[in-house]
Amino acid sequence: MASALIRPATQADAQAWEEMRCAMWPDGADDHALEIASFFAGTLPEPDAVMITETEDHNAIALLELSIRHDIPGFQGKPVGYVEGLYIKPEARGHDLARRLLQESRTWAREQNCVGFASDRAGRIVIDRTFPVHSPSNDKMTTSFQEHPTQA
Repeated sequence: MASALIRPATQADAQAWEEMRCAMWPDGADDHALEIASFFAGTLPEPDAVMITETEDHNAIALLELSIRHDIPGFQGKPVGYVEGLYIKPEARGHDLARRLLQESRTWAREQNCVGFASDRAGRIVIDRTFPVHSPSNDKMTTSFQEHPTQA
């Protein structure tokens, strides 16, 4: 999977994006097509960016939805890159794609001048406290995470 390409989603990816979104969030399946169309029309507030990972034969195998949040504990009012969703098709798992997608998301957050990087997991916000000291050539996610309960 080292040759898998991570790139911004295009309108041609709408069907693959919807299929992966439905697998990731089945409860919202009725809304996904409209939200994806709204994203491409520029009228959807989030995500701010969507990345697709595809194989050499152009099959979409992973999805990454990113936003900028200003309500993260310890960063209130400041821009924080946020992974809204990350999905890898089952047949593509176990090939280091999650790490590559998270590296890409940090690069995107830096390009957006974010001061932090976070996501949520099992009802908790996970903040990467090492984000500001990462360099693009040494982007590791191994230490200094802090979890906060999400607001209901």
